[in-house]
Parts: sequence; structure tokens; C-alpha cells
Amino acid sequence: MFFKDVIGQERLKRQLIHNFKQQRTGHALLFYGSEGTGTVALSLAFARYILCVNRTDGDACGACASCIKMNKLAHPDLHFFFPSAPNQEHKKEVSSKLFVNQWRELLLDTPYFSYFQWLQKLGVENKQAIINAEDCNDIIRVLGMKSYESPYRIIYIYMVDKLYYSAAPKILKILEEPPQNTIFLMMSDNKDRILNTILSRTQIMRIPPPGEEEIAGGLTEKFGIEPKKAREASFLADGSVSDALKYCYRDEEQMADLESFRSWMLACFRNKQDDIIDWVNDIATAGREKQRSFFLYGLNIFRMCLLQNYDAETLIRTGEQERAFIKKFARYVNHRNIIQIVEAFNLAIVHLDRNANARILFSDLSFRVHSLMRAGTG
Repeated sequence: MFFKDVIGQERLKRQLIHNFKQQRTGHALLFYGSEGTGTVALSLAFARYILCVNRTDGDACGACASCIKMNKLAHPDLHFFFPSAPNQEHKKEVSSKLFVNQWRELLLDTPYFSYFQWLQKLGVENKQAIINAEDCNDIIRVLGMKSYESPYRIIYIYMVDKLYYSAAPKILKILEEPPQNTIFLMMSDNKDRILNTILSRTQIMRIPPPGEEEIAGGLTEKFGIEPKKAREASFLADGSVSDALKYCYRDEEQMADLESFRSWMLACFRNKQDDIIDWVNDIATAGREKQRSFFLYGLNIFRMCLLQNYDAETLIRTGEQERAFIKKFARYVNHRNIIQIVEAFNLAIVHLDRNANARILFSDLSFRVHSLMRAGTG
């Protein structure tokens, strides 16, 4: 990944290069932005730039020994850490070093991926992945040795908000005062979930969503998407490159979410308890990240229903089938109940993040939604 391969973010590219040349790069950078905006792509391009030995004014050279190693993400002074969990191959204690090959495969395929895609790559969709104490021990071990080739060493931590709270104290000292020429590059899409002791030791770089034209151009130029389809996907994605790629390649999954949500809302409105229980039993087996993603999908549908009710259809970003559903469903989501519905869904996300029982959580929410939808038609 080069800076030229990152979609949009031109100001931040220049800022990163300028700060590095002026020796003003912080020893711990947090690339913070919504999922799919380019936190991984931008930080990976910056890692290449730091390690390159023949940097140009605007990018890494692409020809030096360091860049050749970076083409395979195999530079010995770039150390990856990321959330992991036991899977079929590794059933006991795990750490990032056991899954580095899967990590490289995903990055080399595209740096614009979702956290759920990473869990799918590991085969742990139904588990909660963390950055654990063994990972923290490995960070300390790595920084206790000299660099191999580059003057710099980079500790690259994906989704630092998944750092297990009891493991974090192990790296606080070294994060605050790392060895010379050590740079921590960390990513997150949820700053509020990062431990304050970690957050206070970082320089935060906010990554804004790329514009529609930037995403459309990037899809065509870098992924070979037909221009018309790229423009439609960029409009629907609302600033997320990974979502835009989903719209281009994964229509079946989008329709599955719509059909599941439509069936759930119909069962809730009619108070068909058998159908609700069947649906709850099905979603309860999906895994927490998938469940959380489904909650967010529902919140987006409710938001678009509100836009429909206020004659702001030009702001609705969705495909034809979802748009047809929203036109019918919007009558049940209005000023009478929208605040309570959103609060109920957001509270459910909080409980899900705190390991609530999925069956109890979704059942309770279903009956709450029933009463709120009835109130919306009163």
C-alpha cells in the first residue's frame, strides 16, 4: 500500500509526510475513523513511507529493499498486532503471531475491510476477539531487541479498542516512553471504547470519510469497477469504502439482512410470538459482531424512514429493494416513536457489548418494538 493507493485523504497524506520530514511525528499515533474510511490503508501507507530508504517528496520509492519486502508485508521491523480468538486450528491460548499469515492475506487482498471480515477470516464470527496479555508480552519482547534493517521499528496495532483491560498495564510504560525510533501506529473506529490510559498516550489523527467522487474514482481506478456501478455504490456507502465494495460484490448478503429485518419487523408489529421466537433463536447463533452489525443496519433503516417521512428522499442512500421497503415501512416509524426506538436499539447495543444473553436481549427488544410501532400508528 502506497499513499497513492489510498482513496482520498490528500490533506492527511501531506500532513503525515510533512510531520515526518520535520521530525514531528508522535511516537504513538491513533488513526481514528468510521469503519471503511481508510484508517488501515492510510496507516499502512505511512508505515511503508517510514521504512523506505529512498523516499520521494510524496511517497515511498517502491524499488528499495524495504519496499520490496513491504510488497509482501514481510518487513522485519514492522510488527503486527490485532484481535484474535481460538479457532479450529488453534483451540487454546492464542496471540497475533499465530495468525499473521491470515492477516497478511487479508491486507494484500484489500486494506478496505470490516472488522467482521477479519473475524470471518479467522473463523471466529461467534466469538469475541481480543488483543491479549501474550500480545503485550510480545510487544515488550520485540522492543527489547534491536531493529533488523531500518532505523525505525513500527508496532502496528489494529483495533486497539479490543486491547484487554487486564493486559493493557503491561505496555503503558513502554507506550509512554518507547525506545528511540519506535513508532506505534494504532487504529480504531470507536475512540470511546479505548482505555483512557492508552488514549492519553496517543496523538489522535481523525480520518474523515472520503467524498462520493473520491470513492467512485477509487473503485474504478483501483478495483476495476465499472464507472456507473462505482458511482451508485459510492452514493449508497455514505463515506465507507468497505461498504462500497460490499455493494459492488456482496449483494446477496445485503438482501439477506433486508429480508431478516423485514421478517422481524412484521412479526413484531403483528405480535406473532412464535415467529418472534423462531427469529430470535436464529439471530442468537449469528455471533456478537454480526448481531451488532444487524442492530446498526436497523438503525440505518429507521433513519431512512424518517427521511422518507420528511420528504427528503434525495438523502436516502439505499438500493431499489430497500427503498421499496422503506416507503411502506416509514408509516410505522415517525415522530411519535422514533426517539424511543433509537434509544431502545442503542441500549441493546450497549448490553450486547457487555455480553448480555442474546436470546433474552432480542426477545425483550422485539416486544418493546411491538409496543412502539403500535404507538406510532395511533
